[in-house]
Amino acid sequence: MNQLQEGISFYDALDKRLLFGDGALGTMLQKMGITQSPDILNTDEQKIEKVVEVHLGYLKAGSDMVQTNTFGSNPIKLESSGTGHALQAVNRNAVSAVKKAIKLYREATNSKRRIFIAGSVGPLGKLLKPSGMVTYRQAVEAFGSQIKILAGAGIDALIIETMMDINEADAAIQAAKQATDLPIICTLTFGSNGVTLMGNKAEEAVTLLQDKGADVVGANCSLGSEGMLDIARKMREADQDAKLIFQPNAGLPVVKDGETSYDESPQVIAENISQYLAYQPSIIGTCCGSTPMHIKHIIDTVS
Repeated sequence: MNQLQEGISFYDALDKRLLFGDGALGTMLQKMGITQSPDILNTDEQKIEKVVEVHLGYLKAGSDMVQTNTFGSNPIKLESSGTGHALQAVNRNAVSAVKKAIKLYREATNSKRRIFIAGSVGPLGKLLKPSGMVTYRQAVEAFGSQIKILAGAGIDALIIETMMDINEADAAIQAAKQATDLPIICTLTFGSNGVTLMGNKAEEAVTLLQDKGADVVGANCSLGSEGMLDIARKMREADQDAKLIFQPNAGLPVVKDGETSYDESPQVIAENISQYLAYQPSIIGTCCGSTPMHIKHIIDTVS
C-alpha cells in the first residue's frame, strides 16, 4: 500500500487512492470489560486510555482515518443520560485521544504517513418531527454545538454516521456547513432491502445527500459485508462519479453462552470487501464487531 505523504489534504488523498478507515470501537471496549457508554469514558483520565488503545490498534493495522469516540456526544443524547454538562470535555478529549494514539504510533514506528482524524457525529437519539418531537431547527442547533467543538479541537473531516432518517442527516450536514468548511462524510444505515427504517432508498440517498452538501456518502452498520455489497452496487449505479464510503459490520451478531460475537472472520470480511472494488469506493472501513485484525486483512487483501 502506498503511504500517503504527510501534509496531503483529505480531498487530495481521496483522489490518490482508496482510503482505509478504522473499525468498531464500542464492541472493542466491551471486550475489554468496559460497560459504560463509550462517550462518557472521555471524561475519565484512566478509562480514556482504553479508547487510546483501541485507536492505536487500528493505526497499527494500517487505518488512514480514525474516528473520534463521539458517536453519542451530541447535547440531546448527553442530556438524556444526565451528562449534558460534559459536552465540551467529552468531544475535546475524544479528539485528544486520537491525537495521543497517533503520537504513540509515530513514536513506535517512526512513521510519518498521513493519518486523518474524523469527528464522529451520530444520531440525536430522538426522532425529528413529524415522527418525533425534535424540530429541524433544534436538530441543526444540537448538531452544530457538537460539530463546533470537534472542529475547534483539530479534526480533519466530519463523519455523520448511522443515520436512519435522511432529514436528520440533512440537519447534521447543514450544521456542519454552518460551523466549518471541513470535508463532510455522511452514511445512512440500511436494511437488507436497501431502505432505511424511515423509508429512504439507497439509490436515492446518494444524490440527496450530495445535494445537501456531503462530499462522501455511503452506508455503515446494520449489515454485514456480504449484505452491504448490494447497497454498494445500488449507490454506484445511481451515480457514476460519487465518492462512496462503506463500513459494514463484521457479519451478524451471534449470542452464545451470554456472549455476543459477530460471524464474519477477518478473512471472510476481507474476501467480501474485495468485491466492493468493482463499485470504486473512496473509503472502506468496518463497523460493529470488527477488530484491528479485520482492517489489517482488508488492507492486505485489497491493496
